[in-house]
Amino acid sequence: MDSGSKLEEYLLLAKGARGLALADLIQKVTAEPGIFTFGELLDVPSVKELENAEASKAHQLLQLFAYGTWSDYKGNASSLPALNDQQLLKLRQLTVVSIAENKKSIAYGELLQQLELGNIRELEDLLITDCFHSGIVKGKLDQRAQRLQIHESIARDVRPEQLQPILDAVATWMGTCNEMAEALEERMRWMVGATEAADNAKAAADARIEAAKTAAKSDPDPRGGSQEGMLLDEPVGPSMDHTMEEDRIGFGSGRPKRRR
Repeated sequence: MDSGSKLEEYLLLAKGARGLALADLIQKVTAEPGIFTFGELLDVPSVKELENAEASKAHQLLQLFAYGTWSDYKGNASSLPALNDQQLLKLRQLTVVSIAENKKSIAYGELLQQLELGNIRELEDLLITDCFHSGIVKGKLDQRAQRLQIHESIARDVRPEQLQPILDAVATWMGTCNEMAEALEERMRWMVGATEAADNAKAAADARIEAAKTAAKSDPDPRGGSQEGMLLDEPVGPSMDHTMEEDRIGFGSGRPKRRR
């Protein structure tokens, strides 16, 4: 059974449980391997009733696993139920997730302090076996630099007082996206108009070229006459009459005639 199905089962049981039975259910769900979010359980009406009931410690325990870290537990251990080994392990896993939400590179020293582990071997076993293999954190260990490099991590539950800043950030982001979309649409409209104008200009230029070609075929002489007319109207050498006149006055022979 996957973690989603397990959580759904606990949600159904929580809706029908009350008092100490519900407190026992919370102990079980916080120790259940694979379940790392608890906000939906906190929204169940019967669970909300625990906040001011005799089993209020169970409600505080559920809030700790939903939002808290190892240091929160150590600071409030006296007001919380005793935790078993599985719950302690999960709280350390959730602490790593919380740190990874804000940092992409975490020094071993910080992790050792936040998790209260005795040595690097324990820390690396926790990170590899209980964080990487479970899929709650993806990254790699830089043993030379003694740092955990974070690639990605799961998201934890969000406290109610954190919702408004998140909603404001999302609204700002959406506003920026809308502005960019409007700017892109305006640019697209301009490009469409510019393309249409260019197409119209090209079509007009093509029409003028075709008209000029047609005119050139029908009237190749820029003075208005045809080539055939030019050949008939304009002589290309001496006229016949002029040649006959030359023969008459003696220019037609090889030498001039002597007068007696």
